[in-house]
Amino acid sequence: MKNQFIFAFILICASSCSVFRPGTVTTNTASPDYTTASSGNTSQVKFINSVSTGDNSYTGEKSAERVNRVISDSKAAEKIESRERFSGLQFKYAILTNTPVELLTNQKLLDFMDEWYGVPYHYGGTDKEGIDCSAFASLLMADVYQISDLPRMSRDQYKETRRIPKTHLREGDLVFFHTLGKGHAVTHVGVYLYNNRFIHASVSGVQISNLGEGYYASHFIGGGRVIPDLYGD
Repeated sequence: MKNQFIFAFILICASSCSVFRPGTVTTNTASPDYTTASSGNTSQVKFINSVSTGDNSYTGEKSAERVNRVISDSKAAEKIESRERFSGLQFKYAILTNTPVELLTNQKLLDFMDEWYGVPYHYGGTDKEGIDCSAFASLLMADVYQISDLPRMSRDQYKETRRIPKTHLREGDLVFFHTLGKGHAVTHVGVYLYNNRFIHASVSGVQISNLGEGYYASHFIGGGRVIPDLYGD
């Protein structure tokens, strides 16, 4: 009788075994961030791969950093454009005269200066073996500005030009100096460029000097505009 009871109990348990089976895992459709998948008796989280952040180029760069990068890129582009727009001579003499490169537009003047720059000084000289100040000024005015009737000597050039205040000097004006210290007579001449700089044949050779500094500031006599007036005023 006891054995029959045990056998009957086993049959009941066998017929109701579905009660003890694991339930089927269902997809969680309520959450937009993930789905669940069933694999045997283990449930795993699976993230959605199709969600877009909206800007696929975003690399974690902060807004301020991005603005600075754009500005930096723009400046680099401007530098490239500037190098393409201006010549090497313009950059060279912009540096030598401390002048914005876009103001150096007289190509004939740039070519002449570069051809003669560094030529040695020789009193009475008129060529690249050696040249003095008045001969250099005469050659420059003739070659660049087509003024071919300047006198040979600096003191005579002074007499043949109209007086111009230092603050009104322009490219192509002559600048005069005394170098002997006797009566402040004109003994030296140069050609004004820009930004208080002038080019001349000094004892150190053809070079660019600053009108407002040192020796030349203390020995300056005056500026002269060539007649006829190149600028119409």
